[in-house]
Amino acid sequence: MVAFLLVFGAKAQDSTIDARAVVLLDRMSEVIGNLKSCSFQLKTGIDVNDPDKGILRQYSMHDVYLVGPDKMHVHTKGPKEELGYWYNTDMLMFYSFTANTYGFIETPDNILETIDMVNADYGVDFPAGDFFYPSFTDDLIEHSESIYYVGLVHFEGRDYHHIVAKGSDKHIQIWIHNDTFALPARYVIHEKKDGETLQFEGIFSNWKLNPDLPEAIFDFTVPESARRQKIVSKSSTY
Repeated sequence: MVAFLLVFGAKAQDSTIDARAVVLLDRMSEVIGNLKSCSFQLKTGIDVNDPDKGILRQYSMHDVYLVGPDKMHVHTKGPKEELGYWYNTDMLMFYSFTANTYGFIETPDNILETIDMVNADYGVDFPAGDFFYPSFTDDLIEHSESIYYVGLVHFEGRDYHHIVAKGSDKHIQIWIHNDTFALPARYVIHEKKDGETLQFEGIFSNWKLNPDLPEAIFDFTVPESARRQKIVSKSSTY
């Protein structure tokens, strides 16, 4: 716990960092970091500001499959579009089931580096990607003014550890399973943006740890009728 002690000491003068919360977050990250493969479902809800109707909550369902360090498949059913992403070693394929269009991006040979690059260059967010970073706890501490362990809560027949992280523009709540694996169960984020407070939430389900996932699910065959969609990076001048 050397890293925790250094960070805790640096923040102790101007914030509250609850050691119980840090231990639980570190445990969660350690378990996730040691996985060779996993799959889960995630239901997300995002507040969007409609110019006519005001703030609306939009829900999406994501099926996620990962094999470290370089394979990922995500299938998303959103309010307006059904999407698929296939990542295998050095290429991310994209397909819209709704529009029957596809595209691809050359990527690094690592899941986390690929997520970083695709998000920074193309604005693509992967569901709950932050939970898979080894630096998750340290990043949360760095961007929070205080982190509290609220305690055990009981809902839907199970017990969860409840953790709250408060920052100047974000308020984050995380619920972690109270069991051997200490996996994330739910998160809620309140973010201040343009004078409004928007809410983002995610609920995990159907975690499978170290499943034997077939290689074929990470490869995508383009339908003959599909149209290629050029994906332009944020930095492109074209």
